[in-house]
Amino acid sequence: MRFRRQEPFRYQFGQPLPAELTAADGRYEVLVHDISPHGLKVEADRPLPFSGGGSWVDVSLVLGGAALRVRGQLVWEKPFARIHYYGIRLDVTKQEEEGLIEAIKRHVAESRRR
Repeated sequence: MRFRRQEPFRYQFGQPLPAELTAADGRYEVLVHDISPHGLKVEADRPLPFSGGGSWVDVSLVLGGAALRVRGQLVWEKPFARIHYYGIRLDVTKQEEEGLIEAIKRHVAESRRR
């Protein structure tokens, strides 16, 4: 099986992380299943405004003790029963990417201490 992702790493949360997603039509409570410096996989209990062209969204979450707000595009959707999964490609600067990597590392370190 071939994978399209060319990420240096992708961190999967054992327990999905709560977050708030803001789209053109409002705010949604979502759960983040995994994260990388360039993307997120989220779960929503209702459909998000997904379009083939990639709808822009903002995601706010707390990771590694830091409050983060990232911008990205919804690039795929997979409905499953009453749950909807989405892939978000992040639009981050190099500095934001480095901050995200540090927050992921802090989260992993904190998780190991528990």
